[in-house]
Amino acid sequence: MIENGRQLGVRKYAETGGACIAFIFAAQKVGGRYIVFSDEFDVDTYYEHELESTEIVTAYDTIEEALDSFVPKYGMTLSDLCPPKGSKYFDPDIYRGCET
Repeated sequence: MIENGRQLGVRKYAETGGACIAFIFAAQKVGGRYIVFSDEFDVDTYYEHELESTEIVTAYDTIEEALDSFVPKYGMTLSDLCPPKGSKYFDPDIYRGCET
């Protein structure tokens, strides 16, 4: 699916250390490269720090490199990646310059 330009990812909320953590990992082929988007933040304090970027965006040459960048967290694995339900995990148009 990613090879065809389809976005796959996972979004999970987890309780850890008394905090509710949101974790997002997504990948999509844009142009000839693979854009990986990840974000992890404390939901309860997000708006206090909303000007601080917690998003990490990286471009890879191969799908293997992109998927190898996934760090299993909160009980999630690569098998949990799926197409978004509703809105996308990230807007690939914002990162069009990353693929060159």
